[in-house]
Amino acid sequence: MDVAAWLEGLPAPEPDSAEFLDEVRADLEATARWCVAELPPEALPLRLPKSRLADLGRCERLATARFERPPVDEEMTEALFRGVALDRLVVHQLVAGRLLDPVAELRGALAAEGEWAALDHLDAMDDVEAQAVLWPLVGAVTDAWSAIDASWVPRTQAPAMLSLADGAVVCSGVLDVELGGPVADRPGAVVEVKSGRPSAAHADEVYLYALVVALRDRVVPAQVARWYPGGDPVGLPVTTAVLETAARRLGDGIEQWASLRAGRPAQEHPGWWCRFCPDAEDCPSARTDAPVDEDELEGELADGFAADPADLGDDRDD
Repeated sequence: MDVAAWLEGLPAPEPDSAEFLDEVRADLEATARWCVAELPPEALPLRLPKSRLADLGRCERLATARFERPPVDEEMTEALFRGVALDRLVVHQLVAGRLLDPVAELRGALAAEGEWAALDHLDAMDDVEAQAVLWPLVGAVTDAWSAIDASWVPRTQAPAMLSLADGAVVCSGVLDVELGGPVADRPGAVVEVKSGRPSAAHADEVYLYALVVALRDRVVPAQVARWYPGGDPVGLPVTTAVLETAARRLGDGIEQWASLRAGRPAQEHPGWWCRFCPDAEDCPSARTDAPVDEDELEGELADGFAADPADLGDDRDD
């Protein structure tokens, strides 16, 4: 099933959702105002992108360490490069149409966006290597994304932001692909493009985006989905129960991050993420030998854990 066929099967949005969404926003607003009331100005704004919420759910020391010492020049691995390349190929297909010279078109997109590490990685390949990496992605993108009707009004790399407490708390991100919704008078859908293997964290990501989009538009999107090359869109219905769960997760994250920024010592919870934590050498709980499902790890590193720069704006507080 290509993305166009999946879209045609979307249900109509839930009726009369505005009142419910207003209640969700009011609860988050109250949580945000309570949490920031005693924080000094230098601790604001509290930023809660998807990566930080995921870190807080793993280990508070990881979250604080990655905030205090973010990587300056993250290594451009093959998996991460594939993720960056796939995003740009999908954008090109939706905006400009058929991919005729993917190497040149990707090089131009990376240069225009200042993705220098990815561009250097591409330039280090010879033509045969570059074609071997990109053409399978091009085939998957063409098969899945070439038949979408313009009436769905596709938007790519669109910023989405939820601002609370007069901007003192911000949850933000970038939507890979957004379709339909109020601007198109069609059911709304958000699709996250994933180059790695499926990861449990990916569902939390798309549900967070469903919440942000629903609160922005005051209309619940019909579904959010993950798309992996060579597969069908993995659609997830957006129900009120799903949005309530996403809102509770965000509210808990706001409370956690505010208390940590106020000086509460971070709790340690070791796991596979220890091997990537800036505090691993000094943390008494760190376990660099913690077992991990290698497929899950590949999905995390390609599409989530190592992709903080994909979050909207500076992932650190100012």
